[in-house]
Amino acid sequence: MPFLSKRHRNQEEQDRRREEQMRAIWHMLSVCGLIFLSFTAFLGFILVLPAWLELQSLQQKKESVIRRLNKAQEEEEETHNRYIWMMDPEYFEQTARDRANQAKDGETVIRRPGPAAQPPRQNSPALRN
Repeated sequence: MPFLSKRHRNQEEQDRRREEQMRAIWHMLSVCGLIFLSFTAFLGFILVLPAWLELQSLQQKKESVIRRLNKAQEEEEETHNRYIWMMDPEYFEQTARDRANQAKDGETVIRRPGPAAQPPRQNSPALRN
């Protein structure tokens, strides 16, 4: 029986070593997995970051172009409206007469003084007290 017990001890020792090796392998696999995940995340970050920054830049440029487009459309509309008025013979005649300080026969011109032509306001004595 001493021979069996020695064999039995060797078997237990081998089982214990196998378990330790399995634990070490699992530990190494988990560490390698973490390293792989970290590397993958880092690589993904490096690949995605420039594209994301470019997207942000393009969105800002798009907003700027849209603002400029809206402003240009407003200016175009104002210019178009002015052009329509200028093509009206009655408006053209009225503008020409106003600038030349002339009137039609039988027309009375009444001019209101502008802000620069008004005399300065004088404070009344009641307000000074």
